[in-house]
Amino acid sequence: MTDQEILNRLRQSVLDFDEKSAEETAKEAIKTGIKPIDAIKNGLYLGLKEIADEYEKTYFITDMILASDAFYAGANILKSKIDPEEAKANSKGTAILGVVKGDVHDLGKNMVKYLFEAEGFEIIDLGFDVPAEKFVEEAEKNNANLILISVMLSSMFPEIGKIVNLAKERKLQEKGVKIMAGGGPVTENIAHQQGADGWALTAPLAVKKALDLLN
Repeated sequence: MTDQEILNRLRQSVLDFDEKSAEETAKEAIKTGIKPIDAIKNGLYLGLKEIADEYEKTYFITDMILASDAFYAGANILKSKIDPEEAKANSKGTAILGVVKGDVHDLGKNMVKYLFEAEGFEIIDLGFDVPAEKFVEEAEKNNANLILISVMLSSMFPEIGKIVNLAKERKLQEKGVKIMAGGGPVTENIAHQQGADGWALTAPLAVKKALDLLN
């Protein structure tokens, strides 16, 4: 099998939600000498991105979860073979991710996590019902580049502003930390009113916006 055929099979294993195929093909990629980072970026990730791009048109949340399971089945095998220096060189940055205090809806947050990790970000996932202070503390502790805030209840919009103000007090923006907010009821206008640097309607667009902000 050629390198391209292996990469195609990795992509297809994610599209087929096939964890076993993802694992076996990842092992084949290592044996063949394909660089693990290339196998993730040019194989597994392309399958996950294809599903994410068609999310809510052709694919839905269950598909996204199954595709992510296949992605991680292959990626976990490949990651163990990546040279730490190479991983560092390919890292897009560190992001703090969580659902604000008073909100326990985390499906959207999890989808953002899948795609950001697949893109090469290190994600510190705080879960749901997260106090504003925790976002900022973790950003400081981990030298994060991004704070990603998920809000699914309109009554919780002020939590975005609270996180932004705490980050300002700690001078995180001066260190280049960008803050993004999103979630079902959050509009671009609301995100900016609360002081966030960025907003995105969907998880794939959030990745693109984050890369734009950091660049």
